[in-house]
Amino acid sequence: MKMILIVILTLALLAAAFITRPGRRDFVLYLLDSQSAGDGSFSHAAIDQADRLAKTVIIKDRFLWTDIEKDGKVLYTGAFAHWYNRSDSAEKSLPNTKDLAKILAQH
Repeated sequence: MKMILIVILTLALLAAAFITRPGRRDFVLYLLDSQSAGDGSFSHAAIDQADRLAKTVIIKDRFLWTDIEKDGKVLYTGAFAHWYNRSDSAEKSLPNTKDLAKILAQH
């Protein structure tokens, strides 16, 4: 009984990932939302820039997620109806071990 429940929940998770993976339209809307002022209005320049970027990237549609590539490098990954920035500028640097020890020693 437990095994059947695990299989059903796994299949439900896979189906949700497959159904909710974002596409090109969602990517353009994500770009517009990230450039807007939060009031829901978009300038013509932002629309043109998002459209140009969407035309210059390669969208690799996997079965459970979507990768946005440019020049062989993955810029964004879309899964479960969300986009995740994977470019180098988005990576946050983690403190090294020595700095982490200093931080922990202060508390």
